[in-house]
Amino acid sequence: MRNVLTISGLKGGTGKSITALNLSASVALYGKKVLLIDCDPRANVSRWRKIDSNGNDHDLTQVLSGRIRVPDAVSGTDIDGLDILPSGFGLFSMSLKLTRRTENEKLLRLIIGEIEHDYDIIILDSPSSCGYLSIAALTAADWLAAVVTPDDDWVCDFHSLINIVRYIRKSHNAPLGIAGILFNRCNGVEQMEHRTDPQVLKQIRPLIYKTMIPDDETFAREQCFHSPLSLYDIKAKASQAYLEMAREIICAFNLN
Repeated sequence: MRNVLTISGLKGGTGKSITALNLSASVALYGKKVLLIDCDPRANVSRWRKIDSNGNDHDLTQVLSGRIRVPDAVSGTDIDGLDILPSGFGLFSMSLKLTRRTENEKLLRLIIGEIEHDYDIIILDSPSSCGYLSIAALTAADWLAAVVTPDDDWVCDFHSLINIVRYIRKSHNAPLGIAGILFNRCNGVEQMEHRTDPQVLKQIRPLIYKTMIPDDETFAREQCFHSPLSLYDIKAKASQAYLEMAREIICAFNLN
């Protein structure tokens, strides 16, 4: 099985980047080799990486342009086994050029194909939009994890995401599957059920991950947005939840 997972969702503010970073770090803490690819020009997860002694500041922009290969842009981190392919704001202008041709939506998938066997799992952080970078990040993956928050619109947002999945399957013959729905800033099943129509929930429940990421005041501290929470406070509620979520991913992808 091709272990490429995109963390996605159409609405901003659900915590996709924080989830991508913390989930990647948690999987690596279990001894797995992980590559986190930042597909967002805001480069939130890219802030936490090591710059080598030569000042290497290559990112996904140069990879997509064909100027360098993936290994030349990958940076290590403070967690053994976790690498990051960073982003930069140049990715925005690059995406405007690539969006002119539909076949370019498969470009990232082809690039990942060159290095996918170097890692146990590759996790992509997708921007919140229906634009080129989001479509490319989903087309590159074989699995989607949708991050949602327990509000009145989450089912509608998820259904919109499913329509994009159908487009990708039809247009690019990509075997994109739904790995699961992850509730973020959710303090229990009751909170999720309160915001969901019972009939809809009955249909969707098999897709919902057992683990939910709770509200955690630790995230209010600035450093927790730029580095994995487990390095700051591994006993925090959210740290423990991400470790539990990592176990679900490891089992689902047969990484034991």
